[in-house]
Amino acid sequence: MARPANSEPDAASEATPPGVPRWVRVSAVVVLVLVVVLVLVMALTGGEHGPGLHTGVGIVAPIARSQ
Repeated sequence: MARPANSEPDAASEATPPGVPRWVRVSAVVVLVLVVVLVLVMALTGGEHGPGLHTGVGIVAPIARSQ
């Protein structure tokens, strides 16, 4: 795109790079909120999570007695 002959380049507009796109800022805020929620949930529930929670390890079934 050609500039008109009588206009001078604006030094401020050429020196600054374009801003961060809106989708990048929104994505960063969403990720930050999810991390904060995850940390709060872990802190409030004692941090006990993981696959061992669902396996039943440590639970002993009662022994059936024969008579």
